[in-house]
Amino acid sequence: MEKASSPPSPGNHDHRTLWENVLRHFKHAVIVLGRDSSIVFFNQAAEELTRTPRAKVLGRRCVDVFPDTPVLHEMFVRARESRQSETRGEEEWDLHHKQVPIRITSVPIWDDVGEVEGAALVVEDVSRQIALEEAARQNENLAQLGTLVAGLAHEVRNPLAGIKGAAQLLAQKLPDDASLKEYTDVISSETDRLSSLVGDLLHLGAPPKPTLTRVNIHQVLQRVLAVLDSEIQQHGMSLNCTFDPSLPDIMADSEQLQQVFLNLIKNAIDAMAAMPVPADQLSVHTKMEADYYVMRASGGAQSYLRVEINDNGPGIDPEVIQHIFEPFYTTKSTGTGLGLAIAQRIVSDHQGTIRASQRQPTGTSIWVSLPIQRS
Repeated sequence: MEKASSPPSPGNHDHRTLWENVLRHFKHAVIVLGRDSSIVFFNQAAEELTRTPRAKVLGRRCVDVFPDTPVLHEMFVRARESRQSETRGEEEWDLHHKQVPIRITSVPIWDDVGEVEGAALVVEDVSRQIALEEAARQNENLAQLGTLVAGLAHEVRNPLAGIKGAAQLLAQKLPDDASLKEYTDVISSETDRLSSLVGDLLHLGAPPKPTLTRVNIHQVLQRVLAVLDSEIQQHGMSLNCTFDPSLPDIMADSEQLQQVFLNLIKNAIDAMAAMPVPADQLSVHTKMEADYYVMRASGGAQSYLRVEINDNGPGIDPEVIQHIFEPFYTTKSTGTGLGLAIAQRIVSDHQGTIRASQRQPTGTSIWVSLPIQRS
């Protein structure tokens, strides 16, 4: 095992400055511990991940600063005793009242006489990676399902057109009887509903590739909210929009994003309107993505913007949330379970992620994260 060199001595100012500058701008959190596990270095990514300024941690023991994450101290001890590097994945760090999935690498630091004088802990926030892997699994399932339904949908669409045409001709030839007209109207309306379902199946199975142009996310949201304004007013709901004017344009398909946000906001309105005492607080916010703390633009990492849609409706049971983006899964009596699956597919095609969570004390939050710069 190759030894990790120790930081240059304090007297070698130029080398120390170079060493600190390299680690300070490293895209993952770097925490350097001395012999007694006191923190002697805490880079910018560590500050962002923990939301703690380095001035508050330098000189303090790691176990005192992060008492709820003993794995950090354990890996320091193992690196000091085994004198070897080690990487552990699928650990969780209790930060900001939530569990952040992390990957930790510990590297022993040697002094000039061959003794271990401390260790460096490199902490990587893998929440973004996990979200992308989950989206990839869902897309794979959708692709397999799409292969099955696309052929069936094509075969069903033509007979449906014939049924509707026959119902319209029948309505013209029947005597002027209101009850008979009601029957032909049912045939026609139900045929339209099935045709819409077939269209959704085709979109799910063989979605069109996004046509990327420069898009202002606020213009997309404003068009969607204009379409839904009358419905929001009808239910007496208040709309609170907080848009970050500093957000740059993104490369996206404007029409597809409108479909996504129309579906998500319409779902929020329906959920609030269905309560015994209708809820009335709907909010839409935009800002820079701060959940993936170490995914910064420096060092080639990707920057994201986030669109948050919050309601104070009945909320979603935690056991249900993990299934809501699956095809045909719905809690609505008249739903098809395809709207959110299609939304997830579109967001994934834009290299983004979509997440849902329960709000406290009641309601649901939907977060859509989209890349600001795409290679």
